[in-house]
Parts: sequence; C-alpha cells; structure tokens
Amino acid sequence: MNLWELTQEELSFIALMEETGGEVTDEILEELNIRRENFEAKAESYTKLIMKLESEVDIAATEIKRIQSLKKTKENTIERLREALKTAVMVFGREDAKTGKKRYETPLFKLSLRHTKSVDIIQELDIPDEFWVVKKEISKSMVSDAMKDGLIIPGASWKENIGLQIR
Repeated sequence: MNLWELTQEELSFIALMEETGGEVTDEILEELNIRRENFEAKAESYTKLIMKLESEVDIAATEIKRIQSLKKTKENTIERLREALKTAVMVFGREDAKTGKKRYETPLFKLSLRHTKSVDIIQELDIPDEFWVVKKEISKSMVSDAMKDGLIIPGASWKENIGLQIR
C-alpha cells in the first residue's frame, strides 16, 4: 500500500470514528496501531528517498559548476586562439582588391578580417535619461508591507504555504 492509499484509509477511518461518536473498541485500537506502523514505515522510506535525492541534487549542482568552469575555460581558450589567429591574419594576410579586406587561404579554410562597429559606454552616468530603459518589476516586499499595514492591493492576496521539515 502506498502513502496516498494509507492517507486515504486513515482519513476514512477518522471519518468513521467521528460518525460513531469516537467509540473505541479493542479491534479499532489494533487497526489503528497497524495503520500507524504502516505509516511510520512509509514515512521513513519516503524520508530516506527525499534525503537521497537531495544529496543527488547537491552532487548534480557541484557537477554543473565543474562543467560550467570547464566550459568557461574552453571559451577563454577559444577567444585567445581567435585573437592570435586574427593578429596573424593581419600580418600574413593579403588585401583583397575588391573589398579591401585582409584574407588568407589554406587548403581547408578561408580566413578574412571584417570590420564592424559597436557602441562602447565609457561613463554610464553621463548618458542622457532618454537612452535608459527602466525595467518594470513588482516588489513583493513592498506589497507585503502594505498588506501587513491593512491595505487591500488589487491583484494580490495572502497565500499560506505549508512546508515539510526533515531533521
């Protein structure tokens, strides 16, 4: 019997007890003890599984960090190699008569330099306000404080959460 079935059976049992006015017989006490033992075993199994999965999540998070670090190292290596190759093409490349771009060809690859433009912000505070974008975001802490003070905020309500603590 799984935990859900045990819970449903217990709720039915509680409802039956309420209907009979709480009359308890030896048979009912025995059944109640069996239910409690079944629940205890299931609860321990669920708790062990939860703790095992939580440790696996921690291991996965550590592995993600390790792989992200490896990825960053590879990206940095790629960037350094690209810069070295770009410098070499500047030195060894020949200027294309049509485009004016430096090019270099190997049997496998064609390398060329392209010129692009991008904006470089030197001092953010000197940029006029019309070039700033303001992100609209709800402050849950401000809404919470206002609701604690008794204000009714349209579109917001209190939600009660019940969490399980395992020690």
